[in-house]
Amino acid sequence: MPASFYGTLDAADIYFADRGITVWAAAGEDERAAALLRGSQVVDGLYERRFPGLRAGGYDQVLSWPRKAAVTANGESIPEDVVPLPITYAAYEAAAVELAESGSLSPVVIAAQAVRREKVGPLETEYVVAGSPADIIAAVRPVMTILDGLLYPFLRPVLPGILVV
Repeated sequence: MPASFYGTLDAADIYFADRGITVWAAAGEDERAAALLRGSQVVDGLYERRFPGLRAGGYDQVLSWPRKAAVTANGESIPEDVVPLPITYAAYEAAAVELAESGSLSPVVIAAQAVRREKVGPLETEYVVAGSPADIIAAVRPVMTILDGLLYPFLRPVLPGILVV
């Protein structure tokens, strides 16, 4: 069966122990494995469109890595059978957040219920009405700058769109 998350449970345990994150070790094995699965899905969901190359195993491959024809931002080739360590570390970091609060990195958002402003005395609530779904989701999703830092060498730049008439 193909891997369903980046890295291994044992390696994640060492990663967090080295960083003094004791909450990870206090969780049960099933909880940690589920968090690794969710963390890997978050990394792929947020970043795959910016990863270089193509899935080495095609569209049926469970995870985004390993990839073929992938190069780093510095032009270094990444072998087709390799998952770069920073990809795995990013999944571990996302997993720790998911372990603390399941689903927090992939929130379910109902635009009609997204609160823009709330006043406590004499009660006032204003809901978000305008804005694109992407803007609303971005407003409620936590920003994990550590992921951008870890993944930077493996991301293609986002270029502005060009309109040709």
